[in-house]
Amino acid sequence: MAIFRPGERHRYHNILSKKKGKRDVTALLSLTAMVDMFTVLVIFLLQNYNATGEILYIPKDVVLPKATSVRELKPAHVITISSNEILLDRDVVATFDDVKGTEEWLIPKLKDTLAEALVKSRTEQEGKLQNKIRDVVETTRGETEEDPNAWSKVTIQADKGVDFLTVKKVLFTVTEAGAGEINFAVTKLPQETNSN
Repeated sequence: MAIFRPGERHRYHNILSKKKGKRDVTALLSLTAMVDMFTVLVIFLLQNYNATGEILYIPKDVVLPKATSVRELKPAHVITISSNEILLDRDVVATFDDVKGTEEWLIPKLKDTLAEALVKSRTEQEGKLQNKIRDVVETTRGETEEDPNAWSKVTIQADKGVDFLTVKKVLFTVTEAGAGEINFAVTKLPQETNSN
């Protein structure tokens, strides 16, 4: 028989004694800490996949040109130029043959739709309370890294077989719609390794 100090017993003395007692062993788990941990984990994963998820949807019939010097794209309005149609955020705004065949530089539906989208983005960016609070805090700290004109960015992804005159017409229309920074989507070439 085990000898214990008075008032102290081994925690699992009933289990280790191999005697089947009438009372069951009840383990108490602290679920609050585990639920908190999973909540933090879910929030972290949602924010990470939201920020680093797919920025560009590339249709199957679009082959992007390749480049060696690239920068990471930021979320923006995306204009896709394929050999069949011109899309603004996955919505068809014109057909390729119509744009290629016309003498006009301006594509009216693309201009109107993009201007509306830019105004909406600007209103959303300015209206968010979170942005206002962040701006005040960053201004107080002297760390203003956020681009105030992020709403006016446009990304153009053009098929590498599309003629330059059509791309130039789209660029003119985008500029006329009031877009600021225009970026081109490309595919990054793999870096060559020097094996001497």
